[in-house]
Amino acid sequence: NHQVKDSLEQLRCHFTWELFIEDDEMPDLENRVLDQIEFLDTKYNVGIHNLLAYVKHLKGQNEAALKSLKEAEDLMQKEHANQASVRSLVTWSNFAWVYYHMGRLAEAQAYLDKVENICKKPSNPFRYRMECPEIDCEEGWALLKCGGKNYERAKACFEKALEGDHENPEFSTGYAISAYRLDGFKLATKGYRQFSLLPLRQAVSLNPDNGYLKVLLALKLQDNGQEAEGEKYVEEALANMSSQTYVFRYAAKRKNSWNKALELLKKALEVTPTSSFLYCVPSIVLNTLYAL
Repeated sequence: NHQVKDSLEQLRCHFTWELFIEDDEMPDLENRVLDQIEFLDTKYNVGIHNLLAYVKHLKGQNEAALKSLKEAEDLMQKEHANQASVRSLVTWSNFAWVYYHMGRLAEAQAYLDKVENICKKPSNPFRYRMECPEIDCEEGWALLKCGGKNYERAKACFEKALEGDHENPEFSTGYAISAYRLDGFKLATKGYRQFSLLPLRQAVSLNPDNGYLKVLLALKLQDNGQEAEGEKYVEEALANMSSQTYVFRYAAKRKNSWNKALELLKKALEVTPTSSFLYCVPSIVLNTLYAL
């Protein structure tokens, strides 16, 4: 038992990344994770199923956690067949931890063995872990989803991933979103210099069909007084069917016309009525909406 636990501590996964999640944040986090699975059109869904598994575990729902990990494993085969072994390390590590907490030590050890087989490389000094940009990226996504106190670490993870692959669309997306979130989180911090505009431009250039990135770039451009260019990206995002619910939410925040903002917010509320994000937009919009 102690030997298994010592091995588990060496893994790189949600159980060892020190994700700071307060108990009162758990319901909102689970809702946001479920929203992303259902409504965000992305090629990067494996990580969000891993995070959902971790949230289910924290709620004491280990069978549901195993189900989410199985979904992550299935998605891995579809989305990353050419690099499934490395990408699977996080999922297998989470499997091992969940089985350990369920007292199913033989199954935990079986997943530890799978991780060890992938990590067996002459250049790798570790038995149960591997330093690679794909896992840095997975850690970044997990941190990014878990709230503002994790944003700095998320940004650092994506920066590290990008060091080995500057043109990677997923790493660039993660870095841009973490930069955008960090700008918002530190808005009132004296001496803080916002920096997300260039990362967002880079991410949009590498992901030209991503409407969610375009609307974030539009908002940042409007923040910088570049309304005309920002408006162009808002219209492109709204015309794109990608991630429409997310696009509605963000476009509504800064659309020049209140009537248009109301229309977009109403669409977003119809689809995701439990979203806490929608309560961050100007209260006059929401008060008007609920009166409709």
